[in-house]
Amino acid sequence: MKNGIGFEEYKIRTTYVELLGIMKSKTAIIAVGDINLRDAGTGQYLLDLLTELELPDNVDIYDCGLNPECFDGDIRDYDRVVILTAHAHGDAAGEILFTTITSDVEYVLNGLPIPLQKTKDHIVELFKSTRAGRDVEWVLVGIEPKNINPGDSISDDVIKAAPRALNFIQDLLRESEHNKSLT
Repeated sequence: MKNGIGFEEYKIRTTYVELLGIMKSKTAIIAVGDINLRDAGTGQYLLDLLTELELPDNVDIYDCGLNPECFDGDIRDYDRVVILTAHAHGDAAGEILFTTITSDVEYVLNGLPIPLQKTKDHIVELFKSTRAGRDVEWVLVGIEPKNINPGDSISDDVIKAAPRALNFIQDLLRESEHNKSLT
């Protein structure tokens, strides 16, 4: 006996818990940014490139611009939320930050460029709403901007970084599809 239950019951419960842990079956991809401020539109740029690819059925995409409150789904319906954005994390322009957001969402979002800071509060609220009783994985894919002055062109540094960011996102989605097929 283990923990007061028989071995077979323990094995069944353990397998069930393991399956729950890998069932990342629904993903929301949210682009945040300002397409009128060059690299501040990185989220939308990445989202445009993603929409050219064949995405799995379990992925919903949202172009929220400066208004993440435009997200019209129920965030609690998702097992994974991926935020695409410009993120000033102190590296060279074009460097990519891939990070899982756990409890310190405000700290991670402090890297949003100043024009995007007003979106931070709503993202924090979305994040906190998923923490009540559910384990939702939050991932930030942020590219260090070079230029956030008015204009509509993305810098060469961000353009060069985009394929690597897309590969990372595709790997996440493949992982979700693989885990979904195991259930």
